[in-house]
Amino acid sequence: MADNIRLHVSGTPDQARVLIEQVLQADGFRFTWEQPGKALIEKGSRGKALLLGVFALHYRYNLMMYPQEGSVVIDIGLGGTGLHGGAAGAIKIRSKLDDIQHRLSAAFHSAGALIT
Repeated sequence: MADNIRLHVSGTPDQARVLIEQVLQADGFRFTWEQPGKALIEKGSRGKALLLGVFALHYRYNLMMYPQEGSVVIDIGLGGTGLHGGAAGAIKIRSKLDDIQHRLSAAFHSAGALIT
């Protein structure tokens, strides 16, 4: 289980953003865009996670997009440790990041945009 994922896709950051939002919003994630290539991705409630621990996790990831000549590098990393849910919470946060990588890789592959 990784602490971050990196995808290299063809197209523009705006095109990548649309597909990322489409895939992750379907799984209940919310996006807070700080600037065009930087966002906070969250699912769940921090307050509930603090009260209920592993039974109500708060998933939080940082997204960065770096444009390169006709392509985009997408980095998504942990935005928190998940330790408010104990060791099991930390494992779930990282497992969800692996799931996100698989979902995004499949979506970009289906769109014919996945480079690496």
